[in-house]
Order: sequence, then C-alpha cells, then structure tokens
Amino acid sequence: KPPVSGRICTVLAPILAMRCVATFVAAVASGVVGSCGGKAPSPVPDCGNVDLGSCGNACCKLSIEVPISTTEAMQTLNASLANGGPDGYFTLQPTAEGTLGFGDLRPFKTGVDFIGQVHHMTSGPKHYVDTIDFTITAAKTGSVVKAFSISLIGGALGDNGQNYKNIKMAMDGAFKSNGYKLSHVDDSCPEPESPLMM
Repeated sequence: KPPVSGRICTVLAPILAMRCVATFVAAVASGVVGSCGGKAPSPVPDCGNVDLGSCGNACCKLSIEVPISTTEAMQTLNASLANGGPDGYFTLQPTAEGTLGFGDLRPFKTGVDFIGQVHHMTSGPKHYVDTIDFTITAAKTGSVVKAFSISLIGGALGDNGQNYKNIKMAMDGAFKSNGYKLSHVDDSCPEPESPLMM
C-alpha cells in the first residue's frame, strides 16, 4: 500500500494529483525513515524511547519549547505536516473547530492558543496508525508545544519507540532550523537505558 499522501493522490483531480505525487516523491527523496519496524531494539534513529503501556496503551507525551510565536509555531507545524510530513505518512485530521490540522482557540481565552491532531501510519506490512495531538501555548521565550502520541490499535503494550519517533520526527520537520528544546513531562516513552560499563 502507498502511504497516506500517495493514496489521497489517487482520488484527487488529475492536476491536484500531480502536485500530491510530487510532494510524496520529495518526502521519499529526503530519505527520512519514519517507522521503527519490528526489530527490537530498532536500528532506526530516534526509536530508542520504547513505551510499555504507560497510557493503558503505548504512548508518549513530550513538551517542546520553540523560540517563535504561537501563530508561527502552528503555521510551521501545520505546513510541514500538510503534505505527508517528513516521511510522507502523516495526515492532518479535522478538528472540532471545523478546520484541518489545527484549530484556533484564542477567542476562548483558555490559555491554549491552538489545538491540533494528525495521524501517522507506519510503513511496515501492518500499517499501524497512531494519533498525535498537539496544544500550543505562549511562553516568555516563544511557545510551548505539548505533543501526545498514542497507538490507535488496542492491545499495543509496546511500541518499539514509535510514539516518541512520531513526535520527534514532526518536531525535526517543523522546527529543526529554529532550534527547539524537548523534555519529558511524565513516565511515558522513557530515555533508553545506557549500556552497563564492564
């Protein structure tokens, strides 16, 4: 099966499909491997933070500080994921606010400026789908993006690092040029244990 972006292309009008296919080809050409695969431990970069059912299912929750405004953070993240993201397997999801990807909560004055959601599909034979949720709030030094990824299939005790990978890949795709600081906010997707020194 082709990735989400490739499958969407097949149902679009020919002129839009050409643009969509070009985007997918660009993602493939980037060489980004977005799936941790079945080998444990995974040899894929950023797949070492394995979660074992922290949320009743495998998940990962991280806080990311970026040195830009909440509006710029939302626009940058939304744009980077809109055409499949770094590996071509991300899909923006409809929001309760009636938008695709991110909704604007600023009129409600809740302290959260933007809220969003994407799905990520793994490229292996089973094509697992994960949900990644985001909130973006203002901070003194820019913005804080809180990101939460969870395996959608029930019974996923372990994720082989995929939920952490989903978030890290999205952050690298959107904010690597700006720089960002990533931190854990709970016990999900812990840092891999260092090998014992003998």
